[in-house]
Amino acid sequence: MPVTLRDLLREEGLGLRLCTGTAGLDRVVRWVAVTELADPTEWLTGGELLLTTGLRQRGAAAQTAFVQRVAAAGASGIGFGTGLSHPAVPRATVAEAERQGLAVLEVPYETPFIAVNRLVAERITAEDHSAQRRLVDQHDLLVQALLGGEGLTALLRVLRRATGSEVAVVDRHGVVLAASPERSEALFAELRAAGRPEHLAAGRTGAEVPGGAGPLRLPVQVDGAVAAFLCLRSAGPAADVLPYAVRLVGLELARRQAHLAGRRELVGQVVEDIVRDVIAPATAERRLAAFGLDPRAAHRVVLGRLAPEGAGSGSGSGAGAGAQADGRAADGRGGPEADRRLARLPWLPAEHPDSAEPVLTAVVNRYLVAVLPRSAPVDDLARCLGTALSGLDTRAAVGVGGCYRGVDGLRWSWFEAQAALAKGPGVHGGDPLNLPRLLLSSPDLPLKQLAAEVLRPLTRFDEANRADLVTTLHAYLAADCSVQAVADRLYVHRNTVRYRLDRIERLTGRSLASMQDRFQLWLALLAAYPERQPAVQPQD
Repeated sequence: MPVTLRDLLREEGLGLRLCTGTAGLDRVVRWVAVTELADPTEWLTGGELLLTTGLRQRGAAAQTAFVQRVAAAGASGIGFGTGLSHPAVPRATVAEAERQGLAVLEVPYETPFIAVNRLVAERITAEDHSAQRRLVDQHDLLVQALLGGEGLTALLRVLRRATGSEVAVVDRHGVVLAASPERSEALFAELRAAGRPEHLAAGRTGAEVPGGAGPLRLPVQVDGAVAAFLCLRSAGPAADVLPYAVRLVGLELARRQAHLAGRRELVGQVVEDIVRDVIAPATAERRLAAFGLDPRAAHRVVLGRLAPEGAGSGSGSGAGAGAQADGRAADGRGGPEADRRLARLPWLPAEHPDSAEPVLTAVVNRYLVAVLPRSAPVDDLARCLGTALSGLDTRAAVGVGGCYRGVDGLRWSWFEAQAALAKGPGVHGGDPLNLPRLLLSSPDLPLKQLAAEVLRPLTRFDEANRADLVTTLHAYLAADCSVQAVADRLYVHRNTVRYRLDRIERLTGRSLASMQDRFQLWLALLAAYPERQPAVQPQD
């Protein structure tokens, strides 16, 4: 225990005597200082037992002022040595000390100041050694608990005994990963009242709830990002062990994250084979079942994608630019850095093993893939995935496919989710597939390059003459070849539309009266400009 003034009075070898009331006797003595200065406050930091013989305190005014300065500096007490400058402790010193609530101990002539100093130093050293020993013991207990097989649950059990407080680990989504006791309702209620710590998960690493209200929330980092929070109602007597506990929690979460990354890679291999249709259905079902997924049940696919590297916030005006950007984006290929960022993405709430129906996630062709059972709350998970990806890239997109049964259903849902990504940043639901979109979704067909080649005469003419042939062609085909609808949509005369259509036929060498040529041009427009919605809705 720390040494107090009361402890010093009990030391018979020192022969100290209390000259004031008992106020302040339980103050901790952090060090001993000897002074004969009238104003020693410049050399005091607080908590010292100040020893003096009162050499410069000849009058009551000086004695009173000395006590006032010492009390203001936060000293623990005054030890007044008698038998040299003063035969007894001055009355003014005692009176002012009692007013200040400061204890004054008389140090008899027979007791040298060094004896008091040595005893306090020995006690402080012993206390520091004992505290370090306790800290090391607590560290050992935490490590043994973590490595004993129960992981976070056992570690929090030990930490609860050390702090005397309910304790929990809550991930960045607000999901409780472990707690001691397991149902810490009071702590959970305080955490809910304080709000989810999303401001910390976004990168700030403050240790407590803003304003100091509510329980402590200590951020736990994994790979430089906040992945969870160690939460407790109070640190109690074990505040020194908390930084070490936070690091151990981080190690356990890093282990979990590494396990999840490996699982994502394995699941990704299966999903990619299914999408490319390179394995037999029976083999696909067996491999999916190994990950706990019922291959005959209904599932849906959610795809998340970061913006392609080098892509701007807007879309290119020509087919060449569109094809170049989409060549990187349509199949999710955003570059090696996108791979690394997706691999480092922390888990989603539904990925926890103790979730009611945990989802499977994977990284495939630089998409983050989530396979959800029919009963999973797809809207919540899609928003959560969008929030997580937005932390890496504000232009991230999330596409949600439909819910279908079996291995073929997973493939179908994938293509719907992939098509939904073309709608741009944010979370988007997929529309039912049609044949052109199914062709465009295939990464094995060079549709982007072919589209650029087909449309190159038009894009070159538009760039050279500031014309709108591509826009006119898109509007014409989307309007079921209605000249009047295009004229109304583009606010031009019908003869202008006819002139542009004639120019398009001459530049491309294709006839707009031919169904085959019209389909090829329409497919080229869809491949070159997947982000465009039809300029004019088809007529009834």
